Amino acid sequence: MEIAMGTLQADCILDAKALVGEGVVWCEASQKALWVDVWNCTLHRFDIESGLDEQWILPEKVGCVAPLDGDRVMVGLTTGLYEFNLHTGDLSLYFAIRGGGTQNRCNDSVVDPAGRLWCGTMNLQGLLGDPTGELYSMRSEAEATSWLQELHLPNGLACSPDGKTLYLSDSHPRSRLVWQFDLDAASGHIGNQRVFFDCSEMVGRPDGATVDIDGCYWICAVDGGEVLRITPQGKVDRRVRLPVSKPSKVAIGGKNHDTLLITTISAQVGKQLQQDSPLSGGLFAVHVGAIGVPSPMMKTTC
Repeated sequence: MEIAMGTLQADCILDAKALVGEGVVWCEASQKALWVDVWNCTLHRFDIESGLDEQWILPEKVGCVAPLDGDRVMVGLTTGLYEFNLHTGDLSLYFAIRGGGTQNRCNDSVVDPAGRLWCGTMNLQGLLGDPTGELYSMRSEAEATSWLQELHLPNGLACSPDGKTLYLSDSHPRSRLVWQFDLDAASGHIGNQRVFFDCSEMVGRPDGATVDIDGCYWICAVDGGEVLRITPQGKVDRRVRLPVSKPSKVAIGGKNHDTLLITTISAQVGKQLQQDSPLSGGLFAVHVGAIGVPSPMMKTTC
């Protein structure tokens, strides 16, 4: 289903005041949006029908979340990936990342159609840190593999609907590129890295992303106040404007998979911008048509 070219305006559906709202993903089982506030160490679950936002405080900064079965989710914390039970509050280490808590922390993630989790790690010092980040994949701890190293701020992870293409960006000002990789669904191997989109001429830097049923790639322009939809041919054919400058991650959810959900950041927004955009840190949404792809659930066994 194609969307006509043009520009949409997103509205705030939750004035959350998140410092670093991130990681939004649609949970098919609960029919709710999972998202995180990195610096406030908080996991959120938002019901877009009722407006109820549940919160869980975690012991470390939390960069990403992925649904598991039942009341369980996988959360990417400072030291590694942990299984977290939303009902009991039990938290158990699943995979310890290299340099976790001393040099790196978990950042963006995506689950591919085969149930494999892809997670990027970044230097704890952010833009000021050395390129110590890595790209991991796993379906079990024994299967965990580091595919790329020396990354600055790995972001923009998404997977094509057919599971054959993986997307990755780097948000650092010296990079600002989105890459594609061929993905073998059976083995989980990636290869043939190539530039998909050069963000150097757009306003802002590439951040979190998702892919729709047409294979189009939706990516946040952090510091640019918009979300771009890029066709498989690398052309921008749609823009979503926000009244805030730092959109950070997108997901398409809702019972009809027709609502684009967008997390945003309020931290490090200048005083004048805070006055001009008081909804920074909120959760935003816009109707985009029934183009969402059901979010895969992470499988923790091969």
